Amino acid sequence: MFNSLLILLPVIGARAVANAYDQDLTSREGAAEALQHASEKLLDELATIGPRDENSKLPYWQDRIVAELDARNMSAVRGYMLAAPQMLGRDLGEQIRVRAEAEVTGTPDERLIRAAMQKLPESVATRILETERFNPPAASPSVQDAVSDMPAGDPGAAERPEAQTSEPSGPEATPTPTAEETIPLSEPAPQGEPIVLQANVRSEDERRFQILGSYADLSNMSQRWIEGDRSDELVVKLTGLGLVQQDYSDGLSDAAALSVSILKSARRSQRLTPGFSAYLDEHVDAALPDERLQPALGEAFAELATTDVRAERVRAAYEASVDRTGLAVLEGDLDQIQRLAAQTSPGGALTILAVIEDGADLQRARLLAEAGGERLIVLVREQGRESLKIADAGISWNRNTVLEIMSLTAAGMLLFWVMLSTVRLYIKLPKPRAEPQGA
Repeated sequence: MFNSLLILLPVIGARAVANAYDQDLTSREGAAEALQHASEKLLDELATIGPRDENSKLPYWQDRIVAELDARNMSAVRGYMLAAPQMLGRDLGEQIRVRAEAEVTGTPDERLIRAAMQKLPESVATRILETERFNPPAASPSVQDAVSDMPAGDPGAAERPEAQTSEPSGPEATPTPTAEETIPLSEPAPQGEPIVLQANVRSEDERRFQILGSYADLSNMSQRWIEGDRSDELVVKLTGLGLVQQDYSDGLSDAAALSVSILKSARRSQRLTPGFSAYLDEHVDAALPDERLQPALGEAFAELATTDVRAERVRAAYEASVDRTGLAVLEGDLDQIQRLAAQTSPGGALTILAVIEDGADLQRARLLAEAGGERLIVLVREQGRESLKIADAGISWNRNTVLEIMSLTAAGMLLFWVMLSTVRLYIKLPKPRAEPQGA
């Protein structure tokens, strides 16, 4: 029994620890409990953002929206409006929730955005409507109705002119998007239709946010790279993988091509952290090894040819150099990025990628985006990489954990009892000798 307990205790202990701490919610694909837990923690964390004073929460929230609007970071603007019920405190937050529940048009997020806009100065709300191009004021009088419906007593509404802004103060301030990163905005709604501020719904141009280029472009980039020019190897290889694999049904889909484009844009705008850049370099090199690609490209450029012929040779060189095993691993990362962009936006994905260090961070970000949508962008802007840690659940005291800990305790007590019994059986104390009695 003693030997059996010695073997059984580590087994029960390992199961208990694994069940208690194996709460990496990112490993539970689509699990309802994972999304619910992440959503609850994300909303709780949003409530801690900003000043503690209730009267200062609204000015702080308005300042953050104006700053993001000036930077044309519309995904962050939408995120702050979605986070309004948590960031504005009990009273104002409850007002926004009640107003959103009273509406019947649009999705819950769309209704929440419209309700949050009532707490913004009129000039800021008008800028948002014009920037988003959702039924601009000139097209429908209902826009003016939505803006003029703001409560007249909103603190700070009259004192906060449009020009008053504040710079982002988060640890990861996102630079103004470059021309290649600017996402096309949605088209105006037909005249006379009610305003529906779209939340997590992108225009066709935005969904096709792609900067892969053509094989002729890839040919020029590849030639400069193998000739020792200062070309970004990661960008060159990502472009080659994105273009080549689009030709195969078992390769990258259009969604994964979107992920490649987002990575290229993030790399060129220097938003990728050194850690995540090294992580991508390793996976891209595994999918497209240099020992295969460089000789193949050298052969493709060995002879003079027309642009079309050279582009075809480059395509064949990349196609022959792909390592399918390494590509499968890279496709998993690209899928995470695509899902991250789908729940926020390509521009929002760029903001989130700026704080990611490795594959685990990427999975955490994807889970939080699925749980909170563009609210995650608010946490990233305010807290940086620390915001991703809320995806770690820690110990979950479910029934299995409790039973395993009880079994571990019972087995430990039984082992202690057997040990004491064994000691008493084999180690006998000498009997006390009787002392002589009498005078």
